[in-house]
Amino acid sequence: MIVQILISTYNGEKYLAAQLNSILEQDYPNIEILIRDDGSTDSTTEIIESFIKTHKNIKLIKGSNIGFVASFFTLLEFVQNKDFIAFCDQDDVWLKEKISRSIAHLSQYPKETPLLYCSNLTITNEDLTPIKNLNLLKREPSFYNAVVEGCTWGCTSVINQSACKLIVSSLPKSVIFHDWWVYLVVSAFGKIIYDEKSMILYRRHSQNNSNVITKFSDKILVMTSRFLK
Repeated sequence: MIVQILISTYNGEKYLAAQLNSILEQDYPNIEILIRDDGSTDSTTEIIESFIKTHKNIKLIKGSNIGFVASFFTLLEFVQNKDFIAFCDQDDVWLKEKISRSIAHLSQYPKETPLLYCSNLTITNEDLTPIKNLNLLKREPSFYNAVVEGCTWGCTSVINQSACKLIVSSLPKSVIFHDWWVYLVVSAFGKIIYDEKSMILYRRHSQNNSNVITKFSDKILVMTSRFLK
């Protein structure tokens, strides 16, 4: 079974090589990497092209700047016939068994059911020194939870082909985060599989698209604002 890994890059030259190396070092053999660059102005595409020279399982799409949400949705439209699809950020590091562990969980359920696997993550500083584990799902995953809180982060998520086809069949024109939309759709029509074990090192720095909110009052304000939107 092939796992298609989707990466949307944008000015990611500082950490991209480390992330790509961690993917290429996975203990699961059947991996393909599809990258869409969202109009980078630094050396991001040059770094990707240097990897492509030595790794035939990496492909690059150069695009204009449309934002990471639209960029990931565009990538999904390319891969509807793959067995499994994993979302990936440009600046994290994956543990060696991330993919094999996710596939082991997903393979326990019928492939006709839309499935979303996600895991805990380990927050680190820029140098990958662990700060803490972040338990993303503190309550049972459900559509009711998904309406107000997107807590299955794309950087930990893997979906099956059934989920991908369902999502692509009706992509939204405007949504806050692609991974939150995936959580909403699969929680409504399929099954969420949550793994309490952390499978990635989430590098926290000033350029993250999704920063961790730790203050409870700030979290309530953000959730309320997103719900109203």
